[in-house]
Amino acid sequence: MAPPFDMVAASRLLQLSTFGATKSEILRTESMGAAAWVDEQLAMPRRQSHIQWLREKGFDDAAFMNNRTPANYTIWHAFLSRPDQLRQRMVYALSQIIVVSIPGVLGSWPAFGAAYYLDILDEHAFGSFRSLLEAVTLSPAMGTYLSMRGSQKADLATGRLPDENYAREIMQLFTIGLTELNSDGSPKMSGGASVDSYDSGDVSGLASVFTGWDFASGPGVDGMARAISPMQHYPSRHETGAKSFLGTTISAGTSGPASLARALDTLAAHPNVGPFLARQLIQRFVTANPSPAYVGRVAAVFADNGTGVRGDLRAVLRALLLDIESLTPATAVGGGKLREPVLRFTQWARAFGVSSPSGTWNLGSLADPATRLGQSPMQSGSVFNFYRPGYVPPGTELASAALVSPEMQITTETSVAGYLNFMQTAIGSTTGFAGSDLSVDYAPMLALSNAPDALVIELNLVLAANRLGTTALSAIIIAITAMPSGTDAQRLNRVRAAVLLVMACPEYLVQK
Repeated sequence: MAPPFDMVAASRLLQLSTFGATKSEILRTESMGAAAWVDEQLAMPRRQSHIQWLREKGFDDAAFMNNRTPANYTIWHAFLSRPDQLRQRMVYALSQIIVVSIPGVLGSWPAFGAAYYLDILDEHAFGSFRSLLEAVTLSPAMGTYLSMRGSQKADLATGRLPDENYAREIMQLFTIGLTELNSDGSPKMSGGASVDSYDSGDVSGLASVFTGWDFASGPGVDGMARAISPMQHYPSRHETGAKSFLGTTISAGTSGPASLARALDTLAAHPNVGPFLARQLIQRFVTANPSPAYVGRVAAVFADNGTGVRGDLRAVLRALLLDIESLTPATAVGGGKLREPVLRFTQWARAFGVSSPSGTWNLGSLADPATRLGQSPMQSGSVFNFYRPGYVPPGTELASAALVSPEMQITTETSVAGYLNFMQTAIGSTTGFAGSDLSVDYAPMLALSNAPDALVIELNLVLAANRLGTTALSAIIIAITAMPSGTDAQRLNRVRAAVLLVMACPEYLVQK
């Protein structure tokens, strides 16, 4: 049985499923209840597209033709200001599983190519996984990032072979993974070893399917249109012979679009997809080490949403968040998850009413571990994301217990210091930081600045869902009490110091 849904539980739910919340949003969620809040978020309509936002802000000017930076602006605008927070969190989660990195988006208008990819994730976040898979496959951003764009049929005279990059990654990372899975996500075993889910023949067979696709062309199709339109099929470049993969054979002479549809149908129907995706989504939202039963329950909803529909991401997300293991704080070793740097930053920004006076949200990449967060949306160094879902930090208690902590892969001496230094600058800024114009509002907390115990208790609720223990709370209260409070500036400094100290606590950093 889940614990009562009180103010602390509401704060915790919002930490799992949003980019951050104010005290008033916590109280409203408490009054609604978990299921009602999730259903309200799932019912919210889509907002302005990323492409529309970039155009509205003038980034379709020719001066930005080769500029990637505005892609960061539209991301921060959505993640820090839009009310459809659950959709945006799902976009972020999907962007970490079906990865495109902005620096790897090639061609002209890369910011718009990245925006189009984000719009795909936004459109399909609560929709059909099969439809999402097709849309990302044909996106120019993915086409250039994983080099499917321009792949051609084999040519024996020149030794040319179809590019295998996307064929490999769509199986390994986006759909079925490396090993055959049981319905609860555990690996299938044979002779004491796990069973491979595909082999090199499956890769080459799929690679032949993905031939003949390239940027759209035709009258009036310019560079901008190519960046924001699905890729087009060119029959003369397509491999027309028979293609076999994953137990499926596509007969010779089948058209490129028909072959693609058959391949994606095969992948989306594979029994691995439900548990493979369920485990990673649970890791992105709730806990690094979900129980097999939890994975199995969510995977079962992926297989059938209750009305016979497979791959309904809306139903999957609802089941994930309202599961007993999501609603109950973890107590065992390996429970919960390390709060990733991006989510720490966005929580601070959302909790204290971040705004962009210029309306451009001109905050760039925060991926530098020495001077910023060591992580930034769609800025990973490879298709494997910033960290792998199965990462085990060596020499730790987690490793001894055979448990994973994906976010620990980017936790180093450099990134720990970089995070604290960056957040100290951000928290202490009134009118912008790191080259941005973003500002925050501490007014709701200033009223508590003369009562350090009340201030710290409030921050513990809003930022940490009361995770900080008495030792940490006492230490912070003592530190804040020792600070002067005779002027408005001094009282503001008290608030800023309290926020930073809470966000530096291990009990805050490990979300349970």
